Amino acid sequence: MKDLNLLYTFEALWRERSVTLAAESLGVTQAAVSSALKRLREEYDDKLFTLVGRRMEPTPLAAALSSQLLDALSLVRKGSSGHSRFDPASSGRLFTIRTRDIGEVICFPPLLAALAQEAPGVRLRAVFLPIEDTVMALANGQIDLALGFLPSLETDIHFKRLFTQHYVCVMRHGHPLGPNPLTLTLIAAHDHLLTEYSGSGHKALERALIDLGLRNRIKVRLPQYLSAPYMICNSDLLWIAPAMLVERLSRHFPLIAKPLPMQLPDFDIGLYWHDRFHRDGASKWLRDFIGKYFAQDAVPPARDH
Repeated sequence: MKDLNLLYTFEALWRERSVTLAAESLGVTQAAVSSALKRLREEYDDKLFTLVGRRMEPTPLAAALSSQLLDALSLVRKGSSGHSRFDPASSGRLFTIRTRDIGEVICFPPLLAALAQEAPGVRLRAVFLPIEDTVMALANGQIDLALGFLPSLETDIHFKRLFTQHYVCVMRHGHPLGPNPLTLTLIAAHDHLLTEYSGSGHKALERALIDLGLRNRIKVRLPQYLSAPYMICNSDLLWIAPAMLVERLSRHFPLIAKPLPMQLPDFDIGLYWHDRFHRDGASKWLRDFIGKYFAQDAVPPARDH
């Protein structure tokens, strides 16, 4: 491929799955992206990206080429003078962050307020991918960062700790257990709501409930957090949830949070990114920008041995 601009177009289409969003991320017109895509199709004698519903999905050939082309672009960036620069004040880039609804509630509001001051043209998009798809999406640039508690992300993944959290027991105002300190016996005598998702670190919570003999007392299982308060406020269910989330929700729902009578490990909320983008200017800026508000330490990527 003689024209490096075609590599950038391929990367943007691979990441955004949209001609419109690819054009926005590149800072060019839709016509320019369409023209570049036409040239790519002619060069490879394949559509490369085809419309499926509202998304431009890669063809099998595009998927097969993606690793080679994206790695080539990464080498181009590394070979340029210095590391790629990113100007947040003038950028209109759309950053994609993989997170759950809890991340949107806790982290997005202060970040959006800060963006308005430092990078008014930069935009955020939240997506929620299965764990097994997240590493690939980080590697190929479909998402810029993953945010949350995801200890199962390992190979070639960097981690930056933002803050540490602990669990509390949540119930409605007026709950029969409200006036009393919680005990294991009281917890075991009530039904529970569990927010679960395979691959996240919160599986330790489910194991703790099962170890207490409460497998059959988990009456409701939810894949996300934000519907839970509606059920808690209208029942005697107990809900063990992250303390910071409960504090935010308690501003809007009549909830009571109580310390747990059993030991559950604290857990680290942080950012995850692929080693391919460790020195990328835009990625580094975003990590540093988020880290200014929730910062602690960075940990190098785990490696296969």
